[in-house]
Amino acid sequence: MIITITLNPAMDRTLRIEHALQPNKLNRASSTSVEPGGKGINVSRAIKALGGQSVALGFSAGSNGRSMKDALTSVDIHHDFVDVPGNTRVNVQIIDLDGNHTEVNEPGFKISDTDFLRFLERVQQYVDKENIFVVSGSVPPGFPLKNFGSLIKTIKKAGCRLIVDESGDLLTEALKFEPDFVKPNIFELAEAVGDEPTVDPDKLVISARKLLDLGAQAVCVSMGQEGALFVSKHEPEALYVNSNPKIHDEGAVGTGDAMVGAIANAMDKKFSFLEMAKSTVATGRACARIAGTEMASLKKVYEVYESLLVYTV
Repeated sequence: MIITITLNPAMDRTLRIEHALQPNKLNRASSTSVEPGGKGINVSRAIKALGGQSVALGFSAGSNGRSMKDALTSVDIHHDFVDVPGNTRVNVQIIDLDGNHTEVNEPGFKISDTDFLRFLERVQQYVDKENIFVVSGSVPPGFPLKNFGSLIKTIKKAGCRLIVDESGDLLTEALKFEPDFVKPNIFELAEAVGDEPTVDPDKLVISARKLLDLGAQAVCVSMGQEGALFVSKHEPEALYVNSNPKIHDEGAVGTGDAMVGAIANAMDKKFSFLEMAKSTVATGRACARIAGTEMASLKKVYEVYESLLVYTV
């Protein structure tokens, strides 16, 4: 079973306008949509699109939280949120005629230590050596790093497999507990190891292997239109995967979450390292073809999969 954790979920509102965004002027939307959001929830949506199943955990608050849970139920994504005071945040994304994305994200609500302990008890109901946990996305305002560490420790102490998509202090904290997979982008990787950002695979693999030295068991470095690089402590060679021809992003929002969903799905289905790498890039690049936060269907993923090139580094 795959368990996704979203500590700071949201309702994502997408507005589309038929012209370039005009600051300080009235912009009329031609369409609008609202769906559950937050990186872990997006991962659950990606897993669902790939034909898998997951359970989404996190915090839910107020009328927005009820709407979030109802929306997940309506698309058959299982969830088990801890209800807390406040109101789940709303994130707004504006997509203009040229496909440019403008985002305004609310900070979310604070979580008390008591509510966090309730959540930790909920997580403990799912700890099983056969389960795969995905921890990704921002944390609520004022959320202590020690609480994040307690969550990661609880998962790994039980012998569960763990995928982490975090940056900064959260990534550094997670590395202490030797996560099975981490997925930084080139900028998050550079920050974590003190190198310069690069899309040169020969240079990138050196930085990625530093994350292995810091505790990660395997690393996927997402490179946007340049594909992704994969390294593992259990594989002799790194893999660089990209599509041919390159796919330019129409919907950059959510592509990283889709890749994390593909990693979890591949791990659950016991794909080989090569199959996992190809399915991860195919899923991300297929989602990049779609404006907004829609996840690509399995058919669209297979179309990209057939165009992939794989290099050893």
